[in-house]
Amino acid sequence: MPRKPKGSLSGDGTPWIARITLDGRRPRFELPTFGPGERGGAEARCEQLAVLAKQLTEAGHASLALPLLERAAAADERVLPVVLEAARRLCSGQAIGPLARTDMTFRDFGKQWTSGALHRRWPDQVRKKKSAKDDRQRFEKHVYPIVGDVLVIEFSLDHADAVMASLPSSLSQASRRQVAQAMNRLLSLAVYPARVIERNPLPRGFLPKLGARKALSFLYPQEDAQLMAATHIPLEQRIFWGVLAREGMRFGEATAMVWSDLDLLRGAVRLDENKTDDPRAWALDPGVVRALARYEQLLQPGDELVFTDPDGRSFSEDQHVAQTFRDALQAAGVRRPELFERSSRRLPIRVHDLRATFITLALANGKTETWVADRTGHRSSVMINRYRRAARRVSELGLGTLIPLDEAIPELRPRRGNGQETATGSAAASGSKRVSRRLPNHVALVAEAGLEPALPRKADFESGWWRRERQRPAGSWGFQGARCARSGRRGRFRGPFGRFRDPPTAADCDAGHRCGRGDAGRGSGGGEGRQRGGGEAAGVG
Repeated sequence: MPRKPKGSLSGDGTPWIARITLDGRRPRFELPTFGPGERGGAEARCEQLAVLAKQLTEAGHASLALPLLERAAAADERVLPVVLEAARRLCSGQAIGPLARTDMTFRDFGKQWTSGALHRRWPDQVRKKKSAKDDRQRFEKHVYPIVGDVLVIEFSLDHADAVMASLPSSLSQASRRQVAQAMNRLLSLAVYPARVIERNPLPRGFLPKLGARKALSFLYPQEDAQLMAATHIPLEQRIFWGVLAREGMRFGEATAMVWSDLDLLRGAVRLDENKTDDPRAWALDPGVVRALARYEQLLQPGDELVFTDPDGRSFSEDQHVAQTFRDALQAAGVRRPELFERSSRRLPIRVHDLRATFITLALANGKTETWVADRTGHRSSVMINRYRRAARRVSELGLGTLIPLDEAIPELRPRRGNGQETATGSAAASGSKRVSRRLPNHVALVAEAGLEPALPRKADFESGWWRRERQRPAGSWGFQGARCARSGRRGRFRGPFGRFRDPPTAADCDAGHRCGRGDAGRGSGGGEGRQRGGGEAAGVG
């Protein structure tokens, strides 16, 4: 009859050391659960380890024996049966998880998921979690206090029901469903690829049903104009909200955007990292391009975040971003009751509802579903169709659309003359902390492209040129203009020189100024080769 393996025990209990024969070697295992006066218990545990090592070696699993023996040596009376059962299943040919962590708690496994450890180990099966921060908060606030110390292999439907029963009654149905979804997903990962358990204990139908959809909120164009014009609200907040309302990107996409994602020269933006893992790019609204160009001129940033709060922190770090937005609306004089109402059928307006503002106004003003989806990233028309009823109401009321962002924000409006405040000066007056210096009075807010003004010379004043110009009728031609770098022809400026504002650049020429380009003396946009009104630029052939 073969002799039963016993192993050998040494030490004085601080701690006890068991030495077990394993595949021709004798590794050492500490027994931390036994004190100096518990030699008998330590000898029994040493014998269990020796028997376990022999069984695994004979079954051909010597390579997996070491981690199982380490866990069995450190296990208390509650965990030891679980480890022994895992070893029995392995010896009988049943699979156990590659983690070999039968003593893993729900908290331990959840942290591996939210920290990205599971994605790094199984990148093909576990996607990188973009909402890891949100799920980490749900687990720590609602789940871990109830079932954090429960072993994954012992987790049952009763544990999940206990978590759901402990959720506060004030939590919305959607939030309750998100907690249940997080638990369900974690247990599904424990089945595969982790293979810690054989099946998910949560049955189909466990997830709470969503309640009735609540009414959508969005800003009217007039309300957006009030908010953008409120210079006592920090510029950093207003331009962030203004871009969201005019481009329709998600909050997380905007807060993660850096300046290198923008091509302000051509007026485009690209979002390679987004919620749907579907990189997209589109042409920005011209007003947004001009506003961002002037905003960048103020900040002089490097390759850093485009949108930050007045203290230079990301908006994603603000735990009260929705309330901050509502407070700003009220401070700007927006008083529409439905924007601030909270009931069973309506939520107060959130920053996310600026996305609804974009979609609603775009559909109301004739934009196609494809045009909207290119900017919002929606993969299905189902979500976009939710906004069509509100869009029809906007169209029937004739509310129009949002005014260009560079005109809506006073600090970013184009300079109209030497006596008018520069963009930097206005930003400083609005209380923005990030603007610490004033730009020169004649700094160009757009790149010069060749249509610079021909200013009067000293000889002109001495010859009486200025006096003759003052005597010209308001509709007559002014002095000879500079040569356009694009067309190679000269333009003329109309009106008395004293009323002439900032001279246009060639970039402005593309926007409709007449610089002498075109056929038969006509401007680039057709019609007569000059513009109406004194003081504006015009061109002749």
